[in-house]
Amino acid sequence: MFNSLAFLLAILFIGFAHASPDAFITNQLDNNVSVIDTDSMAVVKTITVTGKPAGVAVNPHLKQVYISTPETGGFTVIDINSLSVMDKVNAHGASLGITVDRSGKRVFVADWYVNTVDVFATDDFSLIKTLNVGKSPSGMVVSPDNHWLYVANRMDDSISQINLKNYHLRNTTKVGLHPFGIAVSSDGERIYSANVESDDVTVLQQNHLKKIVDIKVGARPYAVALAQNDKLLLVTNQDDSTVSVIDTQTFKALATIEVGEKPEGISTAADDRHVLVANWMDGTVSVIDTEQLTVIKTIEAAEGSRAFGDFILRTR
Repeated sequence: MFNSLAFLLAILFIGFAHASPDAFITNQLDNNVSVIDTDSMAVVKTITVTGKPAGVAVNPHLKQVYISTPETGGFTVIDINSLSVMDKVNAHGASLGITVDRSGKRVFVADWYVNTVDVFATDDFSLIKTLNVGKSPSGMVVSPDNHWLYVANRMDDSISQINLKNYHLRNTTKVGLHPFGIAVSSDGERIYSANVESDDVTVLQQNHLKKIVDIKVGARPYAVALAQNDKLLLVTNQDDSTVSVIDTQTFKALATIEVGEKPEGISTAADDRHVLVANWMDGTVSVIDTEQLTVIKTIEAAEGSRAFGDFILRTR
């Protein structure tokens, strides 16, 4: 009997240790976060997070998720192992965009109203630095080498590049109208900006943020994600309820995929094939297969699904 029980416990432990990476979907109007198992593509838990949760940043090093709460300022910390709230960190103003550095040691929080980015240490959540950026900072991303922070300044129509060794502003470059979600390639050489008001995506070179091209997409592009070894760029088009798929070598559109109503956040799963899209008006998440270029599943989340940022844990 004891041996049978031990064997059963061992099997359960192995299953838990190899649990699938999770996606964390902020549901702004319901004040909660839906946790999706990216293997079964099903909601496994709903976590209450007050303050109109919006932005998401996953820290795989510390097994934590940071959720920006614009209504109350600052962010909420979720423990990935227990899937529960472990801390709340205050910041001034209305926090929206949020990201974490590649070492997992710093979290960056953009303040929409005071035009700053607060830098917090993840070991004790103390404030390290406040950076002045452009008007209405929104999307942020850190370069793969952990050297640069890129910030989309929505009302300035620009992207800022900040040196993370000394926190100095290196460059600010004009892009399309009202940039919001941004992404960086895995080699750090390209930055992609979704420009809400000009209905296009700007592609920049890392070196001096020189513009490569503007690519026309759908109506009110919100956020971007890369898939298939960076060969594909996927863009959520809010007012079209679609996702544009762009070939990153030719900059040509390969497909336009219908998703839920008012798609916003978008992120790529660990397999680099499946892409999840949060649909604001539907309260759903669309799962796109980037090999078939079609939606293969729609997951019910909750009201006001937003998930602004990189919301998927890719390693356990």
